Amino acid sequence: MEFLKDAFSVCILFALVGGLAGSLLVTDYKRYGWFMTILFVLLGMIFAAAITDYFFPQNHPWLFAGVGVFAGMSTTSFLDAFKAAAPKLAQRIMNIVSKKAEEFIGSDKSKKD
Repeated sequence: MEFLKDAFSVCILFALVGGLAGSLLVTDYKRYGWFMTILFVLLGMIFAAAITDYFFPQNHPWLFAGVGVFAGMSTTSFLDAFKAAAPKLAQRIMNIVSKKAEEFIGSDKSKKD
C-alpha cells in the first residue's frame, strides 16, 4: 500500500489529469484514428507525470497540473516530428506495437492472414 501512495501522490495525479487534458486538446481522432488517439493520450499522461516529477518539487500540486497540460499537448508534436524525421523506423515501430497489441488482445485477424 505504501508503494501506491508513493507512486500516485497528489502531485502525480494532478500531472496525469493535466496530461490528459492537454492530450485531449490537441489530438485529432479524425486524422489519427481511435487507436492512435488513445495511444497519444496515454503517452501524454505518462510524459506529463515524468516531466513534472523529475523537474518540480512536490509542494506545489497545482503547478503539476499546469505543466502537465503543456507536456500533454507536446506529445503529439513530438511523435509527428519523429515520424517526419524517420518514417521507415516509425512505420516499423508502429507495426511491431500493433502486432503486439493484437497478440495481447487475441485478435483472430492477424492469425488468418
